[in-house]
Amino acid sequence: MTRFLAVDLGGTHIRFRLLQGGVQPAAVHDIETSTVRNFEDALGQWRKKAGVHEWLDAIAIASAGPVAGHRAHITNLDWILDARTIERNCHTRRCVLVNDVAAIAWALPVLRHKDLRTLAAGISCDGSTRGEHGSATNGPGSRMADDPRGTGSHTPDDRTTKAVIAPGTGLGMSALVAAGMENLVAVEGEGGHRTLAAQTPREWAIVTVLAERFGHASAERALSGPGIEAMWRALASIDGARCDRDMMAADIARDAFARRDPIAQETIAVFTGFLGSVAGDLALTLGARGGVYIAGGIVPGWGERFDARLFLDRFRAKGRFRTYLSAIPVHVVTHPCPGLVGVEYLLEHQMAGRF
Repeated sequence: MTRFLAVDLGGTHIRFRLLQGGVQPAAVHDIETSTVRNFEDALGQWRKKAGVHEWLDAIAIASAGPVAGHRAHITNLDWILDARTIERNCHTRRCVLVNDVAAIAWALPVLRHKDLRTLAAGISCDGSTRGEHGSATNGPGSRMADDPRGTGSHTPDDRTTKAVIAPGTGLGMSALVAAGMENLVAVEGEGGHRTLAAQTPREWAIVTVLAERFGHASAERALSGPGIEAMWRALASIDGARCDRDMMAADIARDAFARRDPIAQETIAVFTGFLGSVAGDLALTLGARGGVYIAGGIVPGWGERFDARLFLDRFRAKGRFRTYLSAIPVHVVTHPCPGLVGVEYLLEHQMAGRF
């Protein structure tokens, strides 16, 4: 019996799930990074929890940081993973490393209706809107309405490019593109560090403050948890408001949605507008006609409180290419572990020799 181990390694949590040939996938085991010294230590804890002591045929790791060849740097832990070292030390025949947002891209072919909340399903060829600002149950005419039970893979078109944008601790971007007639490739990049472009005088003022503070106002400086905090402080400074306490991103969002703090409300609105603009740029750059998928730890957690209308207005505000972008479906990924699903998909296909 083959034994594959999928791992989603983030800055705070490491999630493990064992896949065995012909057997339903095991439960997900979660280990906090603060309780371990390195990946080998974490794997040892998982083996004890799961009661698995045999050799593993392969381990696939979605790592929260850049991957170069067989090495990965976990940014928020300052860990270096080396696939060959893991193979020797962890009793496995093969180790595969992939960037965590690229892993989400690998999950797109197998995500189901219930794993997504549709903001816009695009515009049909007759110009009618399909599923605009949809909820978790997709509206009539949506590309994803073919399976009325909501249990099948959504896959609107497996050959079209799909883009992922994931604001969380940082801002990750990736894409799933067709390579040749049969293969798919997840494109890894560092698009979150592109320069942030303002559209209004208020946004220009924020970008100026961020640039003065950090030396470069990247998209990640605004579109991340720390970015929300930095923008809240920037707006307070611009307005001359007292800022004698540090506000965490979760507190800013809470106060904004409760309408307790005008600066918090504006911060979340500016975040949403910036996110729409950057996502639209990503869709144009990649030609992501297959859809844009919003993942990460921020927007999925906001649920229906996320301002889909503001996001889509900015997503499509690209002059002559508004119609082009209006035809692109947009979804929020609500699955709790999409990176884990992605590395499982990648590992199974690699081991089967499909790519």
